[in-house]
Amino acid sequence: MLNKLKKHLTKYKLPLSIVIAPAIFLISAGAVSKINNERELIAYLTKTIEADNLINPDVRYYKQKIKPEELPKYRLVLWDYWKQANKKRLATWPSLNNATTLDSVKWQLPDDKQMLFSISKKGEKPAAGYPLFINLHGGGTFPQEPGPWTSKANDREWLAAKTLGSRYDDAASLYFVPRMPDDRRGRWYHRAAATAWIRAWQLGVLSGDIDASRTYILGISEGGYGSFRMGIFFADYFAGAGPMAGSIWKEQEHIENLRNTAFFIGMGENDFAYDRITNARNWKIMLDSAASKNRGQFVHKVDIQAGKGHGIDYFKASPWLKQFKRKSYPDTLSMVYYAQCDTIYGGELNRPCTYRNGFGYVRLDGLSKTGERRFYIEKEANTYHINSDDIKGHVQGKIRLYIDRIDFKNAVKVNYNGKLVFNKKLTPNIGTMAESLALFGDPERIFPASVDLNVR
Repeated sequence: MLNKLKKHLTKYKLPLSIVIAPAIFLISAGAVSKINNERELIAYLTKTIEADNLINPDVRYYKQKIKPEELPKYRLVLWDYWKQANKKRLATWPSLNNATTLDSVKWQLPDDKQMLFSISKKGEKPAAGYPLFINLHGGGTFPQEPGPWTSKANDREWLAAKTLGSRYDDAASLYFVPRMPDDRRGRWYHRAAATAWIRAWQLGVLSGDIDASRTYILGISEGGYGSFRMGIFFADYFAGAGPMAGSIWKEQEHIENLRNTAFFIGMGENDFAYDRITNARNWKIMLDSAASKNRGQFVHKVDIQAGKGHGIDYFKASPWLKQFKRKSYPDTLSMVYYAQCDTIYGGELNRPCTYRNGFGYVRLDGLSKTGERRFYIEKEANTYHINSDDIKGHVQGKIRLYIDRIDFKNAVKVNYNGKLVFNKKLTPNIGTMAESLALFGDPERIFPASVDLNVR
């Protein structure tokens, strides 16, 4: 049992000092007994899985205070609850065991969609789990197809993605290679597909197969567009993204989200269709400028390949990405609150636009689902400086700032747009930990306290 605890603590970067004889029973039993109604809390977590709207746990859990030094053991207990809540869902995650590859695994997705995917591994599994690569194939939309998986073009592209992924020089690694859910509406950023990326991330980490700090999304052509957009929209989950031969227009996504996520763009200098080379060069200008103004942030590489058209050398992205690890609680966080819509480029008609419920260490679902708004956060010890302004339309409501990696003996100060709006001591509590776990499903983002802020 002691060795198992040490393994978990090492994996999630928790202090090994808590693994002493008196603490073992606190972690396995005592801490659990202090959480009121274990079954109710597991039932709460179960209800939140892949829900469009996040609900809170019962108010009494927020009143259940814990000591800061006890946070590591409570995180372990809550992570075990999350695993119990995900028991049925976790059964859909394919276990490779002695197999190297499992092909044509099927998932049911929202909006009556299904997804086929292949999962394969290379090399020996590291102690912390495999680095995960979500590898999106090319192809795209074929409205005249009679069924969701009848396009031979998408079949060929899926096979190519599986073949190339197996050859990339990035072992040890685990590849999740999906097939387009619906050839007639073939885009990787539609709501159903977007659900699959977070599901793969969460279940891979829950299973122990995947290292939560080393996950990446990449793709070619249509998969380039998809990994470009999803790598930015879900940047807080990924250590890096690598779109190839598919650069989007500069106004389609927001560079602010990439402050802490490595970004690789591969493009042929003669790839003129859909302004691809122009778009790649525009993003290079923006990324170069952002990196020069923010030392150590906006890490990127734009590889414009001489003499190449739409077909390029695809073997550069994954080895470059693999050197980076995710920053789950960076001292500087920037993001844009905006909608990912299904209604453009032959999209999913009558489907709602999707706003993130949270990004980084901020809960966002208290904001109006209108327009776009920028947030910039700097953390200095116990002090947070937040600046925010509208980009498009008007966004208002509330945000919840999750507090972590502070000295709980001292007050937390929050300045919003230059004004001190919070200056109090905080105490870790079970409710906030359960809520943030439900929001992100992430072992590295089980936050112990929070501050609510008005956005007007």
